[in-house]
Amino acid sequence: MNRKWIISAGCAVVAAIAAYFFTLPSDEDQIKKCLSTFASIVSVKENDTIISRTARMRSRMQEVVRDDVQVTVEELSIDVRGREKLEDDAAKAGLAYSDAECTFIGTKIEIDPAKTFAKVDATAVVTAKSGGERKVDKRDVHFLLRKDDGWKIDTLRVNRTRADDPTSP
Repeated sequence: MNRKWIISAGCAVVAAIAAYFFTLPSDEDQIKKCLSTFASIVSVKENDTIISRTARMRSRMQEVVRDDVQVTVEELSIDVRGREKLEDDAAKAGLAYSDAECTFIGTKIEIDPAKTFAKVDATAVVTAKSGGERKVDKRDVHFLLRKDDGWKIDTLRVNRTRADDPTSP
């Protein structure tokens, strides 16, 4: 009887370990979560103040962005290097918008075979309210993420115009 109990316990442990590994999120899921969290952090919430936005940036940005991140937004002549500078600049967005939300659609992820970095192409859809008027803007964005202690954004480049924009060259 004691032997049956040991065998049953062993099977239960093996089943629990297998269930754990099968329920772990894939690298692709982790990358999508990283981008979603980033979008949430940089969004402008109604009634945000520069102090509340700065606090959110400082407390949460390190979860998804590397310390030496590089962000380029050609259209706005932004070339930010470093997480702290990104936090400062992103906090100032609340001065221009009373409400802004960012989502990523059409996300294409390429992970290198060693699973140390990933290239991500997506479309950023920004819905923002400024002066009572709501506008929707779409831009192609390109990310490079590195896997250190989880997937984090290393580089972010925002294109000047959308590829499917008829006015684009």
